[in-house]
Amino acid sequence: MKKSLANSSLRFIAIAIILLAFSHFSFSQTRSALDKQIAQLEKEIAYTNQLLNTTQKNKEDSYYKIELLSKQINRHETILVSLQKEINNLSQVIDSKQLEIRKKEAELAALKEEYAKMIYFANRNKGSYDKLMFIFASKDFNQAYKRLKYFEQYSHYRKNQVKLIGERQLALDADVKILEKDRADKLNLRLKEAQTKESLNQQKVEQQRGINRLKTKEKSLKTDLQKKEKQKDQLKKEIEKLIAKEAEKMKKFALTPEELALSGEFENNQGKLPWPVERGVLFSSFGEHAHPYLKGIKTRNDGIDIATDEDSQARAVFDGEVRSIISVPGTANYAVLIKHGNFFSLYSNIVKATVKPGDKVKAKQNLGVIYKDPADQSSKLQFQLWKNTTKLNPINWLAK
Repeated sequence: MKKSLANSSLRFIAIAIILLAFSHFSFSQTRSALDKQIAQLEKEIAYTNQLLNTTQKNKEDSYYKIELLSKQINRHETILVSLQKEINNLSQVIDSKQLEIRKKEAELAALKEEYAKMIYFANRNKGSYDKLMFIFASKDFNQAYKRLKYFEQYSHYRKNQVKLIGERQLALDADVKILEKDRADKLNLRLKEAQTKESLNQQKVEQQRGINRLKTKEKSLKTDLQKKEKQKDQLKKEIEKLIAKEAEKMKKFALTPEELALSGEFENNQGKLPWPVERGVLFSSFGEHAHPYLKGIKTRNDGIDIATDEDSQARAVFDGEVRSIISVPGTANYAVLIKHGNFFSLYSNIVKATVKPGDKVKAKQNLGVIYKDPADQSSKLQFQLWKNTTKLNPINWLAK
């Protein structure tokens, strides 16, 4: 009966340990993903800080600077959410571990008490239960054999109890160490959470001050924005005209086997294309948006804007052929149009193109230096993707 109970107890403990290990493994996976996300966000924050430091050369406030601050705020808020998830998950693990430790302490105490009683009983009855006399007093050989086996089993059971107590003690010590580490990790996460909140609050204050100062120049800023939107519209018409011509050619003359293969390869790389700059952060996304700071103003982006370092190069996202170098209206800058079968990529705001129409280019090949705006110290690449005459959201095609 004792053996049966002991076996049942062992099975229950084994199942509990497996379940606890599985839950801890599941939490470790979740935490690993959160840690990876936080590390990536911190990397982006460090790079955006580098871009913000460049804007300090210009004492005037700018929407570029405020928008970079806005990106930092969003990233810090995302980090905060991730940290809070980690802390909540870790709190659950700690609570579960504490409960498991209390159970193991109670089981260990019960095992030690049972073993102590066993030793006490054996010592107390040592004289009256002499093994040999007990065996020799048997009625026959079978009874003697059974009594001998009883002593062997009893001895084996005592040894197992000692071994089991040792194993339980080691398991308990290991759990206590894990618990101590989890508590230390939680404390560090709380500290990081407090630091993130402090950075977030400082950036919000700085952002609001900048917005308040810019409001005093709203009229001139709207005039400047309208001028830039007019230039964008002129460039847009030029791009649409060029791509329409290319589409007409493709209707008249079928794509060559090489171009068809290139189109297929391009399409197969959706979500895996390299970024059109070596380093950069997404500044403005695809589609129509209300202006973040000027009321009643809407802007449309046919691609995405990427903020990058001064003197950075635009680079091709895939193998292809340069079809056109377009002059950006109202500026001394250029846009490079590259054909990839029936796909097109456009790189605008380049000071000087290092390629020419007809050139074959490879993925990540430099195309020209990105223009730096002296007004706000910004270096931004305008990047677009098209499939025939259909505009695509580049962010869905670039590697995450």
